Amino acid sequence: MKKAMIVTVGTGTRPDVNIVRPLVKTVKESHPDYALFIASKDSRKHAENIAKILRLDPSKWSLKVLSQFDDVEGVFLEVCETIRSMVRRGFTPADIQVDFTSGTKAMSAGAVLAAVHENCDSLKYITGKREAGVVKDGTERFVSLYPHAIFANYEIKTAVELIKKLRFQPAIDTLENINPDLLGEQRKKFLSSLIAVAHAYDYWDRFDHIKFKAAIKKADSGFHELKPFKVKEDVANRVHAIGELLKRENTTFSEDVMIDLFNNAERRAMEGRYDDGLARLYRLTEMLAQHLLRNRYGIDTGDVELSKTPAPLRETLKAHRDATDENKIKIGLKSSYELLAALGEEAGKKYVSDNKFKHLLNERNITILAHGSKPVTERLYRKLRDKVLGLLKAEIRDFELKAQKLNFPWLT
Repeated sequence: MKKAMIVTVGTGTRPDVNIVRPLVKTVKESHPDYALFIASKDSRKHAENIAKILRLDPSKWSLKVLSQFDDVEGVFLEVCETIRSMVRRGFTPADIQVDFTSGTKAMSAGAVLAAVHENCDSLKYITGKREAGVVKDGTERFVSLYPHAIFANYEIKTAVELIKKLRFQPAIDTLENINPDLLGEQRKKFLSSLIAVAHAYDYWDRFDHIKFKAAIKKADSGFHELKPFKVKEDVANRVHAIGELLKRENTTFSEDVMIDLFNNAERRAMEGRYDDGLARLYRLTEMLAQHLLRNRYGIDTGDVELSKTPAPLRETLKAHRDATDENKIKIGLKSSYELLAALGEEAGKKYVSDNKFKHLLNERNITILAHGSKPVTERLYRKLRDKVLGLLKAEIRDFELKAQKLNFPWLT
C-alpha cells in the first residue's frame, strides 16, 4: 500500500542549528511514496534542500507555503486542505503520516490538529539527547504515535451530541464501534454508561417503555457528562407503568399514556419529521375520545353497547356494525366525538362546533401517511397541535406541567 508523508519545515532556532539534516533522516526513515513539505516563505528553501538531498523525483514531492504560519487556526485550515489534496491524489487518510518536529509552535499545533481532524494514520516527531535545548546530531530517535484514542474520545463527544438531538441509533452505532481498549479505565466505564443511556432513551422514544427503566439503571449518573440525561426515579417509574399498562389487552388509557404520546409528537416535530408528529396527534385525538368514553361511561369504541348511549343516537350508531367481527359496533374519531357531545361532554361539544379543527383533521387525511399524497407541512402540524393541546388541557389538569416532567430531562 502506498504511503504519503507530510512534514512541517521550520527555519531552525539558531544560526548553528541545521534543521535540514534531521528532517532528511525522518523522511528516509519513513520511506514514503510521496512527500509534501509544509513551510513558511522563510523556510521553503530548507524544504527544497531536503528534496534535493533526498533526490526526490519532482512527481514524488510537493511544497505548500503557508500564508499564516504563526496562526494556529490558519495553519489548521491550510493543512486540512493539504491533506484533502493528498486524498485527491489517491491516498486515504490511513495512508498519511504527519511529522510535526520542525516549525513554529503554531505550525506544529495546527498540523497535529489537522492530522487528528482528518483521521490521518499516525503522527511523528524526532527526539534524542539534547545539548542547549537542541537534539544532538546522531542521537535522533523517531517517535510515531497513533491518535486512535483521540479519535475514540472524539467519537464519544459526537455520540453525546447525537443523543441530545434524539439521534439514538446513530449514537448507539458510533459508541458500539469504539474499541474500549483505547480508553482508560474511567473512560471505559463512561462509554458503557453512555451506551446504556442511548439504548434507554431509544427504547422510550420507540414506545418500548418497560425496557427503559432497566436500561437507564445501568448508567452511572456520577459522570458529569451524563447529568443532562439523569432521570428522576418517579419519572422512570411512570414510564415503566405506561409500558405495563399498554401491554395489557383491551387496556384503558391513562393520562400519562396521552402525555407521553403528545411529547413523542413534539419530539418528532423538533426533528422536522412533521408527518410522524401529525400521525401521533391524530392518534392522540382519537385516544382522548376513547379514554373519556371508557373511563366515564364504560363505552368501548371497538364494541359499543347501545344501551349505554343516548337513545337519539342509537340508529346512527347501528350503521357502524362490523359484519366481519360478530356485528360489533365500531366507531372512529368523528363518531366518538359526536357521541361525547351527545353525552354532554365538553370535549365532544368543542370538536363538533369547531369546524377549523375538523378541517385540519381532514387535511391530515389527504397527506401521504394517511389516505392521500400531499406532504405534511410544519404549518399543518402546528395548527393541529394547538387544537389537540386545547382539548388535552381542558381534560387533564396541569397538562403542560405534567408533560414537562414526563419528558426527556434535557428537553424540559
